[in-house]
Amino acid sequence: MNLSYNYRVVFRYLLAAGLLAAGFAHFLFPEEFVPAVPSPFVNALLWVYLTGIAEILAVIGLMIPKFRRLTAWTLALYFIALLPAHVEMLLIDHEIFGISGDNFMIARIFFQLVPIWMAWVSRETEVAGIWKGLDRFDLLLKERWEKPFSWHSRWLLAAAFYNIGFGIWAGLFPQQAFQLFGMDTNTPLFLWQTIGMIVGVYGIGYGIAALNEQKHIPIVLVGLLGKIFGPLGFLYTYLAGDISLSFGIMIVLNDLIWYPAFFAITFRYFKRSDHLTRLQSDSTR
Repeated sequence: MNLSYNYRVVFRYLLAAGLLAAGFAHFLFPEEFVPAVPSPFVNALLWVYLTGIAEILAVIGLMIPKFRRLTAWTLALYFIALLPAHVEMLLIDHEIFGISGDNFMIARIFFQLVPIWMAWVSRETEVAGIWKGLDRFDLLLKERWEKPFSWHSRWLLAAAFYNIGFGIWAGLFPQQAFQLFGMDTNTPLFLWQTIGMIVGVYGIGYGIAALNEQKHIPIVLVGLLGKIFGPLGFLYTYLAGDISLSFGIMIVLNDLIWYPAFFAITFRYFKRSDHLTRLQSDSTR
């Protein structure tokens, strides 16, 4: 597995996480997506649900090697097909998620290029067929569960359960967080629910990484970055007076207590001489 493959894995997981969150969001907040449906399509709400189902199915397609290339190309075409809808929203001055304005709509059009590129990057696959891929996964599970977990793998597995539980809680009972941490009650609940979905998706990734954290190091690295930037964002927001100090409890639970495992796994990966040699050889090419 070379470094370029690691990058493809990172973008594949990021794309899958975004699609999974967006897919469920279509069912949790369907009315927010209705303005994005092009005017020629009748029964906009039905199209919102259909696209939500399609995005969730696309996540499955990205995870199955046999269908990965087809799914990636289909997603690229799907994201390209969404561009006219964004242009229409700009011309008609629609509002989405309570936000409007030409600058925002233009930014959405250019941002659409990101998932198109990520879908193209995700098209590569290292396994020829679905059954071979499933066999490898089954063997990995069997091998992993027959030997004891290291302390950082157990910690990572605990993070997986925590994240999934947090995601369910934030999605179903968003108002509780606002009450517990003195957050601004004028903030739309769907924003907190969306954060919950993203955290829950990370939990699925942590569970996969716990089976073999060295093989799935991209997931660990992405998670570690999130746990670094999260506290920094909280500190900045707190110093600006936009959030209460009590919200720091959430930062401790979501980020800080997981540092030992994530840093240990990352340090162990880069400490291994074969990885360092590989990185050095790649940099000299």
